[in-house]
Amino acid sequence: MKLDLLQCRPAAQAPVGAPLLFVHGAFCGAWVWAERLMPALARAGRACHALSLRGHGDSEAGPWPATFADYVADVEAAIDHLGGRCVLVGHSMGGLVAQHCLGRPGRVAGLALLASVPPAGLAPVAWWMAATAPDLCGDIGLLQGLGRAGASPAAIRRAFFGPDVPLAEVAPFLDRLDGESGRACLDMMLPPPPRLPPPAARPPVLVLGGDADRLIPVFALRDTARAFDATLEILHSAPHGLMLDPD
Repeated sequence: MKLDLLQCRPAAQAPVGAPLLFVHGAFCGAWVWAERLMPALARAGRACHALSLRGHGDSEAGPWPATFADYVADVEAAIDHLGGRCVLVGHSMGGLVAQHCLGRPGRVAGLALLASVPPAGLAPVAWWMAATAPDLCGDIGLLQGLGRAGASPAAIRRAFFGPDVPLAEVAPFLDRLDGESGRACLDMMLPPPPRLPPPAARPPVLVLGGDADRLIPVFALRDTARAFDATLEILHSAPHGLMLDPD
């Protein structure tokens, strides 16, 4: 099965450190990293690669609907393609997928979880959204059920961006969204805990998120940091789409 793997390398120097492998969240694709973050990191000397999970971006769908295990297998295949060792950077759903790629020691040199679904899965996040923003929860449901035709630029701005981002800048983002596998979403509601290597072999982990995120609350970021004994950084006024935020 063909998987889309974008790359962005330093133009004038040999790459520094292990390659970075980016894993997108629900409805997105590798393209979401290529807008801002990958070029900036390549200018800083890092070799960057971004994977589109099956059924997203330019990757083939394979048997559909995909399972959560399928997404994990896609990332494992990308790690193999890059030589078997990299720094994983996962956003939202992709953060949970990345957490489940730590079981084989030595393959992940570091892990950065951006606005990540916590190890406990989507259930606690979904309950929080239903209680604090039921209208947004409904908008996400329409996006899941109807695809991009079920979402408005205003809803997508609220979910991914800050309130000051013009709707004209949100519309092209909406046009690139893909459908999401309902089977994978169901698998992620209450997933098994990630398999972790022995403490001496565990890579460093960074958990990063914003206190203005409408999808992943601060308590979920703290839960994730505790689970991995990770460094936690909470960005003031940052939205869910950290890699797209102009600030």
